[in-house]
Amino acid sequence: MSIFHLAIPSHNLSLSKEFYTNCFEATVGREYDHYIIFDFFGHQVVTHLDPESISKDVTMYPRHYGIILENREAFDKIYTLCKQAKAPFFKDLFERYQNKKGWHFSFFVSDPSNNLIELKYYVDKNDIFN
Repeated sequence: MSIFHLAIPSHNLSLSKEFYTNCFEATVGREYDHYIIFDFFGHQVVTHLDPESISKDVTMYPRHYGIILENREAFDKIYTLCKQAKAPFFKDLFERYQNKKGWHFSFFVSDPSNNLIELKYYVDKNDIFN
């Protein structure tokens, strides 16, 4: 498998570390004064300390990122972890395209630096790209 790499800004690395480890059970890789590398569902997310580039407004479009979970149980587990961690939900759990092509469940949370993260679960995995 190829590993996806995403670098995002953080205004406070300690808060980023707490958020990603508590909400997503991400493990910390290398950690320096100016960035932290996380194992985010097998992919590399790096939070770089850059308080000046943090957006004050949280918007869904044009920029957000996330993960598509393989099964409903994994999706529900992450949703529960986010609720328990009192993550700021930009958009709570919803269903899109019910009983149609592309039917999926989703929710959005915002990390402490206003990076918007979407978690999804598709009822039919064949709909992910088609």
